[in-house]
Amino acid sequence: MVYPTVYSSTRSINIVNVRITHKKTRVPVMEAVAFKDKKSALTEIRFIANVDECVLLQTCNRIELYAVSKDGEKTVKMLSEYLIKRAGTFVEEVSKAIEVSLNQDALKHILRVASGLESMIVGEDQILSQVWDAYLEAESVGAAGPILKTVFNRAVSVGKRVRNRTGINKGAISIGSAAVELAESLLGNLNGKKVLVIGAGETGTLVAKALARRCLSAIFVANRTHERALKLAEELCGKAAKFDRLEEALVDADVVICSTSAPHYLLTRELVCGVMRQHRNQSNLMIIDISNPRNVEESIQDIEGVKLYNIDDLQSIAERNKEERQNSIEKASKIIDEELPLLERDLKAQSVMSIVSSLFLRAEKVRKKELMKALNMLGNIDEKKRKVIADLTYILLKQTFVPIIENLRIAAMNDDRQVIDAAVKLFGRETR
Repeated sequence: MVYPTVYSSTRSINIVNVRITHKKTRVPVMEAVAFKDKKSALTEIRFIANVDECVLLQTCNRIELYAVSKDGEKTVKMLSEYLIKRAGTFVEEVSKAIEVSLNQDALKHILRVASGLESMIVGEDQILSQVWDAYLEAESVGAAGPILKTVFNRAVSVGKRVRNRTGINKGAISIGSAAVELAESLLGNLNGKKVLVIGAGETGTLVAKALARRCLSAIFVANRTHERALKLAEELCGKAAKFDRLEEALVDADVVICSTSAPHYLLTRELVCGVMRQHRNQSNLMIIDISNPRNVEESIQDIEGVKLYNIDDLQSIAERNKEERQNSIEKASKIIDEELPLLERDLKAQSVMSIVSSLFLRAEKVRKKELMKALNMLGNIDEKKRKVIADLTYILLKQTFVPIIENLRIAAMNDDRQVIDAAVKLFGRETR
């Protein structure tokens, strides 16, 4: 298969996206593939796949690799194999779940992701910061470069525009508030219930705020940093529970919503068995685990009186939310269709900048060298005259480059490969 390419100054490049998401697979499968150390993963991916740039976007609902490479098909194959090798016992499921987008399709996909159209909860706001954080993390280890910077900058800008123009996020539910709705739908209502929220980060805060609008008996907040739990509990007229004494809070809870980023189980089978022996309402303890990775041991669902749910169980609420936002989704899609050519234009214009930059630097080097020779020949002249001469040479150089820059920019915008190739041939290598 031949894919359209994006031009760089010296060769054709491809923008590749390989991903597994909530649309094609389950939480346990994504957990098997998930990266604990994303920075190390970025370095490893660049080495293994031999890509120029890469970004890893990983949330509770998606693991996405974005890469810039010379050979799109080869990169797709290598990145897919890389994810499959991490799958453990889920090799077959991961193989079937992998989705691929290249070049224009990859660009459109990241715009949709940042706009909240690819989220389980359509319109949710968290993904916007997650997209930008993914780029910044890649940049911090030298994995992301100018091409993906342009792509992710535009994606965040489009994501903001979509929300401002369509209101797709107005009144939208989040993963956190969806968990509260799930509890409410399963129990009929939450009136008089005692709810424990484990985790006071971004998602935990959304959970707690959604709960605060219900007629609960009590909200308890537990967090590894107790001060953070105290602050959130105080804001919502709740109570902070000691993180190292979770059992005490669990004994008194009707519903538990867990949303931390701990890399291990916080609620083990052994712990919950002990809790249920003392539980004030032994017939019913609901636990909803929306953590990434999961923080509740799956086998506790076999304990009598315990009902365990996770992100996969939010699907019905997500579908209802999507139906309610159909009009906004259509408006958002139109905005993305408008913005996509602008992003492609930016990338094309950027493609000639390395030619111009290289040529200008070489000319500037010559200018300075010849300027010094001329000034030395003129002998003892004052600083004002030296500056006039220096400024004159710089202006001449700059004005000489204006038509070259403009013509190359137009060539890039018009996909005029012949002109770009000629520029590379004429200016791309320094002659000795």
